[in-house]
Amino acid sequence: MKHRQNNRILSRTREKRLALMRQLGSQLLMQELLVTTEPRAKELKKFLEPLISNARKETTLHRRRQLTAQIGQLAVEKLLSVGERMKTRPGGYIRLTKLTISRGDGSQTVRVELIKE
Repeated sequence: MKHRQNNRILSRTREKRLALMRQLGSQLLMQELLVTTEPRAKELKKFLEPLISNARKETTLHRRRQLTAQIGQLAVEKLLSVGERMKTRPGGYIRLTKLTISRGDGSQTVRVELIKE
């Protein structure tokens, strides 16, 4: 049965999945554009959008430490600037656009980008 199972496993352990999401999230924040597979992109969207919503609020030391614990020190400054840029937007900070199917394993590739506002 599939009760209360909300996340995709992505053929990884919990620690490796979290490391993957942190790495993809920091890359997306730094470059504002990323190409990856569709399941990874959907999980990244679920991981990063609450962080951007949290970064939109008033910046305090506690909030900064919460964000650092989630995504790491290097991406927090960029996350806070993205949060400031998205102040007026009610939600939906990340856009997923389907691209071609990968020739190697037949997986759907997706372009992940931050919405410009």
